[in-house]
Amino acid sequence: MIQDNLIFTFSGIRGLVDKGLNFEVSKKLGIAFGQWFPFTKRKVILGTDTRPSSQILKKGIIEGLVSQNFEIVDVGICPTPIIIHTKNRLNLPAGIIITGSHNSEEWNGIKLISKDSFLGNKELIKIAKILKNVNTNAKLITDAQISTKIKIIDPVRDYLKNLYENIDYVKIKKDNHLRVVVDTGAGAGKIVTPLLLEELGCEVKIINNDLYVNQSFPREIEPIKKNLTDLIMEVWQGKYDIGFAHDSDADRLAIIGENGICYPEDVGLALITEDFLKKYGTQSDEIIFVTNLASSLMFEVLAERYGAKIVRTPIGEKFLVEEISFLINKMDSSTKNCIVLGGEGSCGGAIFPQFNLTRDAIFAVAKIIEILVNTNQKVSELVKQLPKYYSYRSSIPIKNRNVNAIISETKKQLIDEGESVNQINDDLRFGESKEWFVLIHPSNTEPIIRVISEARIDSSARLYCEVTTELIKLTISRM
Repeated sequence: MIQDNLIFTFSGIRGLVDKGLNFEVSKKLGIAFGQWFPFTKRKVILGTDTRPSSQILKKGIIEGLVSQNFEIVDVGICPTPIIIHTKNRLNLPAGIIITGSHNSEEWNGIKLISKDSFLGNKELIKIAKILKNVNTNAKLITDAQISTKIKIIDPVRDYLKNLYENIDYVKIKKDNHLRVVVDTGAGAGKIVTPLLLEELGCEVKIINNDLYVNQSFPREIEPIKKNLTDLIMEVWQGKYDIGFAHDSDADRLAIIGENGICYPEDVGLALITEDFLKKYGTQSDEIIFVTNLASSLMFEVLAERYGAKIVRTPIGEKFLVEEISFLINKMDSSTKNCIVLGGEGSCGGAIFPQFNLTRDAIFAVAKIIEILVNTNQKVSELVKQLPKYYSYRSSIPIKNRNVNAIISETKKQLIDEGESVNQINDDLRFGESKEWFVLIHPSNTEPIIRVISEARIDSSARLYCEVTTELIKLTISRM
């Protein structure tokens, strides 16, 4: 949904800085959130990424929330996984995270979290309606009023303490001789990931850790191959064991192997998943792995290999969290010994609900270090043991065009061509069992449609992506 140059999605509210998002808009959002808020306990956790605009938006959000009689737990610049971990640890009913996540720096966003998960479309529509009628001059807020409503905390140490309880910390620390490069991208991960690696016993080199003098980022924010040239060269030339990279709020993870290869995002999650299934596959009645429609077919193969069950959800962390919560609640009333875990392969973030019920790329770093230490193998050797698939992606700008109409017509064209198309929300997915698939996904964060293809044969994956992309472009040109 687009309103007043703002994009309302399951991933939060996004907008261009000073065009869709500014101080005034963020203050209105704080007020609108407060007027919508359905819980008696008016307390919220608030944190930001490192974008300079985040501090301006934060000031507006705070004024809006205080005008609605909220108490605010301020964690400052902090990775999204740590903010959510802290929210759940403190049993707070709401959270607001100011971050543009993986989007480029001219964008920013506001993630709204209710008691259990990110707000859904129904709640966002209500907030958008309230937003239209908000008057920010109705109640002026003083600095003195704000100071009585804010409690500042640093949650990093409590987060790390709990993380270490969920890995084999003592063994890792004792046996670890890994040399690691971290490209924080000057994002919020800079406050925790290098520290985590050092405390696990790694030799750590940090690059791209600070904003430039003009307050711009040292590289493009999304941690994908074309933006990680510095990290790739550093790992390869310096003969490091592994490289890690985050986006601006550290809920995404990229991995560079010792050979300088930037692996697809699914690989990190697949390494963690296989390691978990090996350890616990025989210790429970059932293991369920929850992932989304865009994640690799590797997970079907791994699930079959270790007798696990796989559940796929629509794209969006909200859907994974809701499905995992549903399954855990269902298990609580069952006599079976079951385990649930999950993650989104498309971003490398793992979800271990017993530790953190959110996509956590920092925890994923710790798990991968644990795997490397315990197996004494190189990244490339571990990747060779995974099911082999090839993947291609493309993006099609759609500006202000009607997404539903594009998806509907594309689906009709595919069915006419003989494809069996599965539609979930606005996503279209078609393919052949564990051989190949194509996903057509209107982005939750940008005015584009993404095409993701995967197949066992490289040329087939490329062809499926190219042909589907051209079909969508042709469909748009005829509308």
